[in-house]
Amino acid sequence: MTFLDKYELLKKSIPAPSVSVGFDTENCEFIDYTYLSKNCYFCFDSFNLEDSMYCFSCWGKNLVDCRLAVECELCYECIDSNRCYNSTFLLDCNNCKDCNFCALCMSCSDCFGCVGLTHKQYCIFNKQYTKEEYLTKLQELRNEDSSKILQQMLELKKKIPHPASEQSENENCPYGDHTHYSKNSYWTFNAYWVENSGYLYEVGWLKNCWDIFTSGSDKVGTELCYELLECNFAYHCAYLFTSDNCTNCYYSSYLRNCSDCFGCVGLTSKKYCILNNQLTKEKYEETLVNIKKELGWRI
Repeated sequence: MTFLDKYELLKKSIPAPSVSVGFDTENCEFIDYTYLSKNCYFCFDSFNLEDSMYCFSCWGKNLVDCRLAVECELCYECIDSNRCYNSTFLLDCNNCKDCNFCALCMSCSDCFGCVGLTHKQYCIFNKQYTKEEYLTKLQELRNEDSSKILQQMLELKKKIPHPASEQSENENCPYGDHTHYSKNSYWTFNAYWVENSGYLYEVGWLKNCWDIFTSGSDKVGTELCYELLECNFAYHCAYLFTSDNCTNCYYSSYLRNCSDCFGCVGLTSKKYCILNNQLTKEKYEETLVNIKKELGWRI
């Protein structure tokens, strides 16, 4: 029986948690893969989230019904938007404040139903108004049906040229979409603060990492990793699934605060383990050489 066969048997023999309740959460109910968060309800794949509900892949405060709203506050129904405040029904907007029913806007405030504007204020459906005119018109629009307003904005959106990909504050990041604040990265999607990495989806604070899905998490970040799935705060790891705070761990699942583990499942605060067996440092290193040879690793 090969090492990988033994690892698969071990995975099947250990009960898997029904949900992954992240570390440092407080008063959070019905969550999964949510970390460093407080007072959240029905939130998933999120971190640094507070007083929010019905969110997916978000970071911020007082968010409701949002998806990929990063560093946002007091927002409702915002999608793929960053650093927005007190806004509703936004799509692909960045650094916007007090905006509603807008798409593809950047650094705007007090705009309604606008598409593709930059550094604008007091605009309604891309038409410029004075402050007094804007407030009067806005009061009238608030009495209209929201679905009608949304449809009018979407009709305007069809007439405005769209960028090939949504990127901001990047340096040398070709072939990707919704990548922000990153450098020297390739084929990245929904990525933030990434450097020297590639083939990523829904990640944050990665450095020198490849083939990663929904990992990274906070400013401490993840570095020198390959093939991670739903992992946070990892260093020099590969082939991990749903593991946090790990160093030098490989082919493992559901680990927390572990280092130097190979082919392990469900361990917490362990070191020098292979297939969940505790070894001395010397025996671990000796056994690992033979396993790596079997797997075809370069020794």
